[in-house]
Parts: sequence; C-alpha cells; structure tokens
Amino acid sequence: MIRDPRTIPRWFDLSLLPGYPGGAVGVSLASIGNDVHVTIRNADGRVAHTVCAVQPTPGTPGNPAWPRNCVPFTDLTPPN
Repeated sequence: MIRDPRTIPRWFDLSLLPGYPGGAVGVSLASIGNDVHVTIRNADGRVAHTVCAVQPTPGTPGNPAWPRNCVPFTDLTPPN
C-alpha cells in the first residue's frame, strides 16, 4: 500500500500492478523528480521495482489517477 494525502481515497494497493512479486518483507521508496520509485523484496529474495508519477497530483489533468500513474513492476532479482 502507498498513501497519497492529496487524493481521495488516500491509500492505494500497489500489489494490483502487474509484476508485483508478492509476500513483501522489505520496501524502499525514493523521490526522484516528479516520480516516486518503489522497490520491493519478498520472502523468496525476489526484487521488483516500479515508478509512479506523483507530480502533478495523480487524478488531475496530466497524470492519471492511482494506480494508473505507475508502470508495471520490473523484476530486478539478481541471477543465482
């Protein structure tokens, strides 16, 4: 889940995005420019990453509402 206090509803379930690894045990967020980068690690050691546009406010002209403002998760798991 990610919270955006500028929107209604305020909470959004990013696990609904394609490629979500499931079973998250670690989450990292980074604000870079107009985006928030979300990296997730699950219990199996898989790592996945998505980027969500947060400026302008999601759901306003120029940026779709949550979660359409995010790209599908990309698997970043290192090879064995």
